[in-house]
Formats: sequence, structure tokens, C-alpha cells
Amino acid sequence: MKQISRAEILQRIRDAGVVGAGGAGFPTHVKYDTEVGVVVANGAECEPLIRTDRLTMQNRPREVVSGMLYAMAAAGAGRGVIGLKKKYKDAIAALDEQLRLQGVADRVSLFKLDDFYPAGDEFVLVREVLGRTIPEFGLPKHVGAVVSNVSTLVDVTRAVEDARPVTTRLVTVAGAVRSPATFEVPVGAPYEALITAAGGPKDPGARLIVGGPMMGTLNPDFAGHVTKTTSSLLVLPGDHPVVLRRLRDRKRQLHLTRSACLKCMLCSELCPRNALGHALYPDRLMRNIAAGVAEDPQAYAGAWLCSECGLCATYACIMNLDPCAMNAELKTLLGKAGIQRPREPRAVEARVFGDLRHVPALRLIARLGLALYDGPAKMGELTGPVPFVSIPLRQHVGAPAEARVQAGDQVVVGQVIGEIPRDRMGARVHSSVFGQVREVTAQAVVIDVK
Repeated sequence: MKQISRAEILQRIRDAGVVGAGGAGFPTHVKYDTEVGVVVANGAECEPLIRTDRLTMQNRPREVVSGMLYAMAAAGAGRGVIGLKKKYKDAIAALDEQLRLQGVADRVSLFKLDDFYPAGDEFVLVREVLGRTIPEFGLPKHVGAVVSNVSTLVDVTRAVEDARPVTTRLVTVAGAVRSPATFEVPVGAPYEALITAAGGPKDPGARLIVGGPMMGTLNPDFAGHVTKTTSSLLVLPGDHPVVLRRLRDRKRQLHLTRSACLKCMLCSELCPRNALGHALYPDRLMRNIAAGVAEDPQAYAGAWLCSECGLCATYACIMNLDPCAMNAELKTLLGKAGIQRPREPRAVEARVFGDLRHVPALRLIARLGLALYDGPAKMGELTGPVPFVSIPLRQHVGAPAEARVQAGDQVVVGQVIGEIPRDRMGARVHSSVFGQVREVTAQAVVIDVK
């Protein structure tokens, strides 16, 4: 690890456009600009079938460990912990060797998690690794921690040591494709290029979920482009239950809730946030919906606490209802009613935490009907060219980047094409290819590859 000042580390991370690669996309230079005691690396790979974090730790252990040390230096932390599942034997061996080679085993340790869902939720991860409960509406910093995805740590190392911006992304293509694999691709690459490289869909009526089977979104078609936070493309038959859940009509779900909810409380019993002591009771919200308590929007305010992990819908409810979808709908209704998500954290005390409330990943995969697709998805190579990329100017929390190129410009890999707006929180965006700018819109920069 290079000896660099805290201010310089933060500046290099900012210049490189590093954001949270785990999905949230929070600008990393903002997250690390704090004072905490410990940095927790998230290598738990929360969603079933995704392999990017596991392969990152296995194949790039030096960058993971070095990135951890830079993160600790930036955040003033004296300790680092890498949380990963104990079944990741190759990754554990690679990281253990790096800790020894870099001589930092006294400062950075591994925490080996059981194989359960949602182990990668940062609230759950912090509770498992540190024994601390993040308050309602709080952040890890409220319990003295910063959480960073292991892929983010690789980007941090590249930024600090080589001034290398974020221009590529590791993406797993899984499900009903002929050759599931994980690819390193330019940011902005078309989804179709990755799916083709994975052998294409097995089913002519297949659908695409961007992200994992629990929290991913159903794409209208196979069109779309990889961003800094894209971890998985999941191709499934059009009649697969994971797809059909996303096609449910929410108004129909409301009617079913009123007629079919048994008030059994299993959704609350298995809710990870409820187990942390957060005042989220999906069963009570379902009862309020069933009773039509629409006159008092405050009766639904607990929905703001929902992480939308999907366990209540896919694993808990024996009547095939979807409290998660109802919570998402309630958040929309609360916003329209002028009831905003609280900003002040509220301390809580965990009720129950342990094996009793852990949902085994293999059992969840079986329940989802995904056991057939639970393969390795090893590293692969794109089999065809990427003719163009479409790079969004907003791939992060905060304000969209402002374009710094125009149609006709020649660009090179790593060139800044989107800048953080003045006095706003955001992240830089860089060209991922050599080429010519075809089009610039308020949403994206399209570049034809040379």
C-alpha cells in the first residue's frame, strides 16, 4: 500500500468516479469522508445466482485488501473486517494469503458468514460482523462503521495507485442461458452483447431481470446498458415464478390482501429489519390495508423501513401475497400524501437474531424454483464486438453528471465525459472505450467504438 494522505486518497477516489458497486451507487469519496472505528467490506453476495463478489475476492485479493487499507486511512478507521460466506473457500484462501503477504492480519480480518439471505444487506451484515444494530433510518456511521462492497475496494485501489477511473464492470449472466458466465465489460455495454456471449436464451419467450431474483427489476425487453452498479443479468422463462411475481397487478394484490391475509404474522417473523428491532410489521400493514385504513396515512408509515428484500413475499406468505410490493406501493402513496421518510435515526434494540431468523440460501433458491440455474458462472470472454456504449450520466446517488463532450468528439478510455455539478453531490463519469461521440442527451452519452 502506498503512503498517501487522507485528503489525497479522497481526491483520487473522487477523480476516478468511484461509487458503491453493490447497487446503491453512493459516491465513495463522500462516504469515506467521515471518522469511524472500523470499515466493513461486503463480500457476502446477497442475491442468489450472482457470482461477481466471490470472483472479485478470489481473483483480485490484493486489490481488495489494499482498497480496504485505503478506505481505513480515508475514514480514520483502525480496523477492517471483510465479511464473506464461509463456503467461499477459494476466496478465503486468497484473502488470507494477501493479509499475510501485506502484513496486515493484525488490522484486517475475515468474518465468515453462514449461507443465508439477506447476508449482504448492510444492516444485517453490520449486526452479524460487529454485533451492532444500525438505528432506524440510520447509516453504518451511526454505529462507528463504514460499509463498502469488495468490488468498490478494487476500484479504490485502482484509483489511488494508478489514477484509473471506473470504466469496466464485472457482470454475471445467469439463468436460462446456454453458458452462464461472468464478464468484465465496458460501462455502457449493451445487455444483448453479454447475453449473446453467454450463449443466448434457451427459451424464445425468455424475460430479463436486471439484478438478482429477489430485488432485481423486470426489464421490458433485452435492451439496456451496463452501469457501474450492474451486477447481474438474470434470464428466465417468461412463465417462471420469479418473472410472474413482477407482473402482478398491484391493485389486484390489494384486493387479494383484503380477502386472503390470514394475519399469521409469518411475514413479520421473517422480516430481517423486524429482527433488528425496527418497527416494521408487514402483517400489521397488511391488516391496515385489509381494513381500508386509508384515511390515516400515518398507519402506513412503517413501510419506509422496508428494504424490499422480498422475503415476506417469496418465502414467508403461505397465501402467495406480496407485502413487499404493498410496502413499495405504500411508499409512493405516503410521498403523495406529503409524509416523507424520516431523516433522524431512531435507536432500537434487536429482538431476535440468530439461526432461528436466518433463511438458508439453498432453501430460498429451491423455493424460488432456481435450483436448476445455481451453477458456477465462471469468468468468460465476450464473443463478439461491442459496437457502441451508452453511458448514463446518472449511475449514482446524487445529481446527474454534466456532459463535458458533444456529438462528433473523439474520446479515449478514461476521459472525463461527465463532471460533478458545482456544489452538488455526485460522481464523475468517464468514457469506457476509444471512439466517437454519436449523441449526448440529458440522460446519457452514446459513443461508437473505433
